[in-house]
Amino acid sequence: MATPGDKTSSIDEKIEALKNLPVIKDYYLVLGGGKIGTDFLQYARKNKFPFIFIIDRDENAPASVKAQVLKTETELVDLIKKRARAPVQEEVTEQFLLSGEENKDKNKEGNKESETYFFRMDMHSVPFLLSSGIPEYIIPAVPCHAVAYMLADFLKFPVQEVRAEETHKESLSDIASPEINSPEINSPDKNILGEKNPVNELFISPEDPELMYFFKAIESGIPEDVIAGSYPEHGMLFFSYAREGEICPDGCPGPKDRCPTFGRKKPKTITEYVRELVNTVPGWVFESHQMKPGIGGLKGVEFKRNMLEIMKFVSTLQEDGSAKKPEKLEDRTFFIATTCTCHGVLNLFYVT
Repeated sequence: MATPGDKTSSIDEKIEALKNLPVIKDYYLVLGGGKIGTDFLQYARKNKFPFIFIIDRDENAPASVKAQVLKTETELVDLIKKRARAPVQEEVTEQFLLSGEENKDKNKEGNKESETYFFRMDMHSVPFLLSSGIPEYIIPAVPCHAVAYMLADFLKFPVQEVRAEETHKESLSDIASPEINSPEINSPDKNILGEKNPVNELFISPEDPELMYFFKAIESGIPEDVIAGSYPEHGMLFFSYAREGEICPDGCPGPKDRCPTFGRKKPKTITEYVRELVNTVPGWVFESHQMKPGIGGLKGVEFKRNMLEIMKFVSTLQEDGSAKKPEKLEDRTFFIATTCTCHGVLNLFYVT
């Protein structure tokens, strides 16, 4: 029988809680209020996207002067719950598929002005934010692998209804701005609740031949000419059709078959290449869909599905049944990746 502190029970509770979260139509969450986030905000407002919410750890981020600033988490939660009850504006939900004049013409008539909001919030608080509902699109505009942060924090976040503001602040006060590979955060014996983390990043030492062989086997599944960086010590791979020293233009449309900037053919997209890695190691790909030339976003429906599948995978490996949990790290390893047609990043995790 599961005890109150049982970690497997905790993950199963999180699975049920996530299953019940709605995906809120016409809600665009922007992670980061710097150059990219502000660029998307201006584009979304020009094209009258219904509801845009931007977060950034810097209260003075550029996007903060172009949106209504919320002061409290109570305001934030009430606003998102209200959005969840709002009528859906069907003509906007597939806007990212349109471009140029077609997009402009479609939004000229009968569409209300955009609601745009900014809130000072660290990436590690995203699970709290999403506990009121999953956005239809999540636009990562931060200099990190946002999905890796969100996965780690989803698995550490306590399962309960949206908490009182002060309680929430206290529980997150010690992790205001750590890196994802911070020893304090990723130690197998520590998380913000003092429990053992369900997963950790897989860091591979050059002195570990078995794990290095395992990493190289994963790496070999991707053509060498699109591997932009290989860092086994961080359990990471970077992919790109751009070569070292090449800089993609801000507004590139990212066509699937050819790089227009450098005249390079693409036999497959980076997304297609990385999805094939599941034949080597379990993994999940979060595809970044183009919201506008140069800026991508994750579909909330796909984000929710992937997160649920990952949690179920972790829960299965941690079950106390007749099957013994594999002792080798490589047999408990999985990857998560964020990719688009031209670029991608992959992190390795293992179930503790």
